[in-house]
Amino acid sequence: MSTGKNDPRLLQDLRLLRFNLKLIASLDYAAAFIKPPNMAILHHAIEAIDLTVVPVAMHGGNYEQALGSITTVDGYLVRLASVTVDYSQGLSATAQIATDAAHNMLVLFGAIAALILSIIAIWQHNKISWEKDQHIRSFSLLFAHMTRTRVAALRLFLGYLNGHSVPPSEMTNAAVRTIAELDSINEGLMMIGHARAKVPPAPLGQIINNIVTNSKTTLNVNADDEVRAVNVPASQFHLLLDELVLNAINAVAGRTDPIIAITGTVRRRFMRRSQLILTISDNGGGMSRDLLAKAKQPFFSTKAGGHVGLGLTNCVELMKTMAGRLDISSTPGKGTSVRIYYSI
Repeated sequence: MSTGKNDPRLLQDLRLLRFNLKLIASLDYAAAFIKPPNMAILHHAIEAIDLTVVPVAMHGGNYEQALGSITTVDGYLVRLASVTVDYSQGLSATAQIATDAAHNMLVLFGAIAALILSIIAIWQHNKISWEKDQHIRSFSLLFAHMTRTRVAALRLFLGYLNGHSVPPSEMTNAAVRTIAELDSINEGLMMIGHARAKVPPAPLGQIINNIVTNSKTTLNVNADDEVRAVNVPASQFHLLLDELVLNAINAVAGRTDPIIAITGTVRRRFMRRSQLILTISDNGGGMSRDLLAKAKQPFFSTKAGGHVGLGLTNCVELMKTMAGRLDISSTPGKGTSVRIYYSI
């Protein structure tokens, strides 16, 4: 009621509750413990869940009515449990009925207990992976729905351009917003993909050496053996460092004394994991505050398309998926420094 959004687990839990109640109602020996009036109460509880609570879990709205129904169902089940226990005690007056009642109660509650314990064990074991899978499925459906309509809108806009007419400013602004929305959707999908990927780790020194070897510009590396031995997610760090180095190379283009440095240290922290601090700096022209803000936009390039990579925005988000942090500082005329913080 506070957020206006349904917990994805709510519908599954309600269906599990309904399944258990239907299971009790359908047992062959249920009539020996539940008299017809109380069996009607059990069916009323199932009906209340079907007609009032489950639709709210599926479609939202009417939360107060659903909560009222849950209270009613709870009252039904309390009464049902009470009369069932009382009746089972009454049956124990005769030896044969008492034996049958004990046996059936043991089977019934043993099955329910086993079911509950199994569900708890499975839920505990699969909770994290289940939530991620649910997130992936939900996002995939949302991604398909949202992108289809926006791509159709962009096609209409391009068709207007093919008519060799100048589009109205409203149409141009709408196209720009649509592109930004599509880019935001893709960033979210990329973040989820990186968060789920089981990427093999590699020594940081191996990744740095690969980037230095393939670079046509001299890179100054200042990292001791401890830094180079740190294991990091290979593909993410290679993608990240390659992007930052290419940005630095673009920044120093045209300078007579270009300097690009990669510096690494390991910081020990009391009662916390050690932290890798990796800095990529250059002595390029630097960026003003406004230009730095633009540089954090996806696919922005100061080289007019000479290098269109991840963009600093995606670099920042990529570090977040690895529970790290990326800070950027820049001074016009002095250069830019990008610092990576990653817990070891």
